[in-house]
Amino acid sequence: MKVKDVLEGYDYDLPLRDALNDPELSAIRRILAGTLVGEGLDTAYFAVQELCEAYAALWADARQGIRFGEGYLAFEAILTDKNPLQMSLWHLTCERDLRETVGDMVWLRNLAYRRGAMARAIRDAALPVVYVPARNLVAGKTAAMMMDDQPVWN
Repeated sequence: MKVKDVLEGYDYDLPLRDALNDPELSAIRRILAGTLVGEGLDTAYFAVQELCEAYAALWADARQGIRFGEGYLAFEAILTDKNPLQMSLWHLTCERDLRETVGDMVWLRNLAYRRGAMARAIRDAALPVVYVPARNLVAGKTAAMMMDDQPVWN
């Protein structure tokens, strides 16, 4: 059997679903993994990476006793941008212990990276990479579209 045959039709959400259904993972990690299901490979990775860096900076600020430091500024920018994925992750993690959240976000970043790395394997096997995020398969209006700043109807 050739690698090309095995990877054709690969489900990029498989690592996320594995994490989502892993009873040995903490509930928060399972929920965080589920949040990335259906998100684009690069979108998910870069959104999580930015949050991971912001949480790490906020944790460094907390240890140094700095209230409005680099972490605060990073989160101010993230919360101002209101990226839907980042806002979902923020609301899932913002009231949790900061140190634990940094660890969870590093774990999620690594999971998102491994998920995206499969695209390289498929590219190397000379398969076309076709990935359609779940939100692009919705026929009607969604709550996210209705709450967006821009009108969705003409």
